[in-house]
Amino acid sequence: MENRWRFPASGHGDRKGISSGDTETFKKTPFKAFAREILQNSIDARDSDENPTIVEFNTFELATNLIPGYNELKEQVRRCIEFWSHKPDYVKIYTDLLNVLNKESITCLRVSDFNTTGLVGVNTDQQKNNKFLALTKGTGVSEKGTTLAAGSKGLGKNAAYLMSEVSTAFYATRANQDIDGKAGDFVGFIGVSDLISGYLDDSNDANRDYTQGKGYYSSNNLNDPISSIQSLDKSFKRKLNEYGTDIFILAFNTNEEWEKEIINSLLDSFMPAIVRGDLEVSINDMLINHGSVKDVVYDDSIIYKANKSSIVSQYRLLTDTEKVSVYDIDTDYGNCSLYVLPLSKEEDELATHKCTMIRYPLMKIKDEPLGASFRVSAMCIIEDNLLGKTLREIENAQHIDWETKRIKDKSTRLEVENVLRSIKQQIRDRVIECLQIGDEQPLDPNGAGDYLPDTGVGDSSNETNGNQKPIESVTISKPKRNETIEKNAKNPADDGNSLQPDVGAIDNTEDGDVSHPDGHNDVEGGGNRPGSESSREKEGDDVIFKRQKLAGVRYKVISTNKEEGRLRIIFIAPIDFKTCYLDLLLLDDANNASAVEILEMKKNGMTIESEDKVEYGPFEISANEKVILDVKTNSVGYFGSEVKVICK
Repeated sequence: MENRWRFPASGHGDRKGISSGDTETFKKTPFKAFAREILQNSIDARDSDENPTIVEFNTFELATNLIPGYNELKEQVRRCIEFWSHKPDYVKIYTDLLNVLNKESITCLRVSDFNTTGLVGVNTDQQKNNKFLALTKGTGVSEKGTTLAAGSKGLGKNAAYLMSEVSTAFYATRANQDIDGKAGDFVGFIGVSDLISGYLDDSNDANRDYTQGKGYYSSNNLNDPISSIQSLDKSFKRKLNEYGTDIFILAFNTNEEWEKEIINSLLDSFMPAIVRGDLEVSINDMLINHGSVKDVVYDDSIIYKANKSSIVSQYRLLTDTEKVSVYDIDTDYGNCSLYVLPLSKEEDELATHKCTMIRYPLMKIKDEPLGASFRVSAMCIIEDNLLGKTLREIENAQHIDWETKRIKDKSTRLEVENVLRSIKQQIRDRVIECLQIGDEQPLDPNGAGDYLPDTGVGDSSNETNGNQKPIESVTISKPKRNETIEKNAKNPADDGNSLQPDVGAIDNTEDGDVSHPDGHNDVEGGGNRPGSESSREKEGDDVIFKRQKLAGVRYKVISTNKEEGRLRIIFIAPIDFKTCYLDLLLLDDANNASAVEILEMKKNGMTIESEDKVEYGPFEISANEKVILDVKTNSVGYFGSEVKVICK
């Protein structure tokens, strides 16, 4: 047998085209996906906790005639063009690919990791625990050394082919053990070209077979790896007993800012691993590790503006021990740690308004929204426990979300959903608790809340920058007309006039009488005609209270548990008032309002009882008091709302 390219026949089966599900997953953000997948594979192969995983990204030039099996690879590309000659777009793409191979030299990328085990299994075709086969020949196959491995779906390897203009990469590895864990020195080298289907040969047979698409530069017809370790980068040679893996990406599909994109992806996805000293990365000799990461994080020439708040916040959450509060999040599957960083108005642009969810081994999975009114950044780290294992099993292929629908058993699925719901609720509660400590000022909103829009709430007085004006004085004036519209009704339920309190007095009309309309018009569309009956108000010393809406207030509305209909309403009271009630309205898409029934309410932690579930109270407010109303309603889910505090 000889070392050459081999493209297995399909047996007149499936024909592989350009749009493959294996690579489509990563096309939206290829550099970000590539960096995440490469780094998580290296982290998963970490040899021991004593030394960090080290990963190098280095570009180099390669003469095309030095590509192993160069002529055979070009021939197969030509056969792909012939096979798909009826599809002009396929012909165009693969003609461009062939033109790349016809160049004298190409820019390639080498990715090497150190202090790892290497690709265990390179010396055997036994499938169990064979990481080498999983990486080079597996589709949807993963053989990780731990159930808490960062990658677990077996699709991440395909991101490497997107980085090659010729969809080709070579793998070289030196492993320090076999698949049974026996120590030794095991080496191998193989090429993988992820092409479309093409004719198998150049015969004239009308029914000639075609390939499966993917081919291998291998040592025999079994496509076994070559039993040596080779380097396409002539400036690099792996030393004896220097275990790890090298990936050589041909015709690296680069752009002018590829290094920045890799760095931004690295810092956004693996910040805890770098800060803790578990990961070091060099990109064309630029080293990013525990000691240098701070300089990179605050370098605006490297960090994209869109990523700045996330990257800077993550770094500060892990290093700013004075301002960051740490909490335990307890679940039935184990604990995780929550870090909360409240930010000042001057640092508003750094607030993410989210909680970054990190799963062991310290890879970011997703951001959990907290609400735009929270000027805060947070991070939740799920350590090496049952919770991490459970969530790893329900991650999607890109490792950017947890999807409980992947759990087939209904009772288990409901249990995990409850755990996730509990985590989210505890995160929100701890964030609110952190913001309340020593905070005597209202939370200034930076936009509508992510859960409940603060729609049409009160008569607010704002500066042009959106910050609430300080309360200097309060005047009582007749509020604007305030209509309450019944759901699906065409007319207001009442005239909605909000009147002022009068003390022991009556309106001095001309004769003291109040006319009553008799309920019909002189002409169609005309006004009511005065009736013959009248009544008179009587003078007295009692205070006659009438409805008055509390004005000059900005309310913050936060959904704390959408499934239970729980809300938190926060505002600063402008004046003292002993008898107040809460009205809460649901607004539909047309801004029509209907009353929301309030089942329970606490004011600043104290339970408020009420017989009326629509106009809930009474409760007292004091001037400049921060009022926090925790409310349970009969409306679940997220909905637009209008808040009214009525004083009587």
